Amino acid sequence: MKAVILGPSAVAETLAPVVQQRGVMVVDRIDNDLTAIRAYFEQNSTQCDLLLLVAGDDLQVTRSVICGLQILISKPILVFGVAGSASDVIQIIRSGAADFIEMSGDFLHDLEDSLKRLFDSEGLTKRSGQVISVVSAVGGSGQTAVATNLSTYLAANKRRGTVLVDLNLTGGDAAEHLGISPRQTISDCPRHVDEIHSVTVSTLLEHHASGLKLIAGPSYLGAHSVLPAESVKALVANLAQLHEFVVLDVEDAFHQEQFAALECSDMVIVVTRLDFPCLLRTKRLIEYFASRDLTNFCVVANNYIKGTSIPEVKFESVMKRRLTSVIPHEPSSVLNGVNMGEPAVLEFPRSKFSQAIAKLTDTIMNTAPTREMDNHVPANA
Repeated sequence: MKAVILGPSAVAETLAPVVQQRGVMVVDRIDNDLTAIRAYFEQNSTQCDLLLLVAGDDLQVTRSVICGLQILISKPILVFGVAGSASDVIQIIRSGAADFIEMSGDFLHDLEDSLKRLFDSEGLTKRSGQVISVVSAVGGSGQTAVATNLSTYLAANKRRGTVLVDLNLTGGDAAEHLGISPRQTISDCPRHVDEIHSVTVSTLLEHHASGLKLIAGPSYLGAHSVLPAESVKALVANLAQLHEFVVLDVEDAFHQEQFAALECSDMVIVVTRLDFPCLLRTKRLIEYFASRDLTNFCVVANNYIKGTSIPEVKFESVMKRRLTSVIPHEPSSVLNGVNMGEPAVLEFPRSKFSQAIAKLTDTIMNTAPTREMDNHVPANA
């Protein structure tokens, strides 16, 4: 793939070797003066496959350049810059850019993802990843610990195309479990379905050293609003087009936007403790699932303490179903991992907790079929 860089020479000199290391040959560099750009492409309209545009400080000028480029040459345009907000990115995309690469931090992951989409756009529209939701009927069950460790194990040991979405819209903890300080959260996701596509979604992703990507939950007591159910479905559908596995840490099963996530999941993991109050609420949750015709779920017992927790056989006789997995209570590995911001499956891979997570992950992968999902990825993304 051949590319032309449009922007200040100092930035172009820095950007050129970065993209060339990723299989893109830079054939020319032009200052982003509109007159110079027009003169160049009138002479060399077929010389490149891709345009790399460095955005200026003035958003309106950048949008004008994009519109002018579309008239001169019908090639994908990647825009590099620093966005003041998610709405700035949306405006850039609406102007006709194929993608926006945020350069305020480590932009290499976003660049690699964007180039991969451009190299393999046909395969992208055909692929649909597996969606796994994790939910509990009561707080304190260790649901987020299960979700973060399961998704990290997938990313590190199975496939690198794994993303975790923290759907705790009143304040999520997944970022803290992973030791990540998010720049954006799920509250920055566009509310309108038409604005949710691969480019806007990619701006929400944070990267963990394991290869896992995270869409973090909002901070507590933040001035954010709840996403509509259709927006949640569009977000999950787009993530499933871009990743092999999408793990959702779901806040509950009763709010519309949360149940929407469960509805588009290939498998729902219900995390419970083996004590009477938690089992009672779990039984009610299972009955609620039955009333809504949701059957693709399994039950996992977490924080199991032999001799103290209710025995497995008692659970199975009362619930009329088998437990898929029993995860032992092992605070030394789980809590130390949380306190260090490093999931136990990485920090303490030989612990009983980590081994149980690995076994659960393998079981889920072998039993959960991948369902077809509506494609919300637009053609130019």
